Amino acid sequence: MGIAFSIYKQVSDQPELGKHWLHIKERLGIQTFQYAITAFLLMVINWGIESKKWQILTSHLQSITFWGALKSVMAGVSFTMLTPNRMGEFLGRVLYLPDGSRIRAATLTFLSSISQLLITLSAGVAGLLLLKYWAPQLRYETDGWNGLLVQVILYIAAASIVVSLLIYFNIGWLIRQIEKFPPFAKYAFYVHLIGEINYKELLKLIGLSTLRYGVFILQYLLIFQFFDIGISFEKIVACTAVMFLILAMLPTIALAELGIRGKVSLFVFGLFSTDSLEILVATAVIWFINIIFPAIVGSFLLLSIKLFRK
Repeated sequence: MGIAFSIYKQVSDQPELGKHWLHIKERLGIQTFQYAITAFLLMVINWGIESKKWQILTSHLQSITFWGALKSVMAGVSFTMLTPNRMGEFLGRVLYLPDGSRIRAATLTFLSSISQLLITLSAGVAGLLLLKYWAPQLRYETDGWNGLLVQVILYIAAASIVVSLLIYFNIGWLIRQIEKFPPFAKYAFYVHLIGEINYKELLKLIGLSTLRYGVFILQYLLIFQFFDIGISFEKIVACTAVMFLILAMLPTIALAELGIRGKVSLFVFGLFSTDSLEILVATAVIWFINIIFPAIVGSFLLLSIKLFRK
């Protein structure tokens, strides 16, 4: 409620609010829907890339088709709606695998997530450094930004990148070390699978994660263009990267994520634009395209599994 009130206050205090509402209505009424349609189609590419990552990972357990991987991923999205930071995603994904292999398959989601996190953190650090150069507010106590806080975020993100890289590219070695401890030996069977992923596959996951991240960025560029928000190309890219970085550090539940995402977007993009209403609406549209619509599709897929078993 506090976040919702804060957003309401920030938007309602915006000068010429009625003019901004009229601007949004005008944008909906002119021939610019190719931007929105393209952003929607990119959602399909986005989850298609994630499905390819899942297909690569599960090949060490069981060969599945791309369509099967896509259905697994969509089912996983629906489970993320009520779990912190989408931690429940594996629950939906493993439903399309045989009962005896589901626990082992669940561990594979760790590599998929960490590969995406590495790109998010790396791009976020680069974006934050660019914003520090472009916006003096980030270096001082002004406009809600705190110079010390920015430095703390940078150091935490940089440290997280180093730790994640060490874990990611040495996961096989770590698993073998864990297996040597008697208390964990009986559980080794369940985690041994992720130690079988080779360097070539790990690099391929990183490449696909980078491509997927590029799709996210392109969606923001298109939707911001659709709503005619006056921020330059390079600043939208940097702000989006910083927004993703902050969101990755915050504990959120997807169902309630819109409020937090909206607040962070106003906080970051507000450095370069006073169009608070347009920024908020654009963020909500992208959230619906990337999260809500796939979750609805995933829910129907889960329902079909249940009916099939009956």
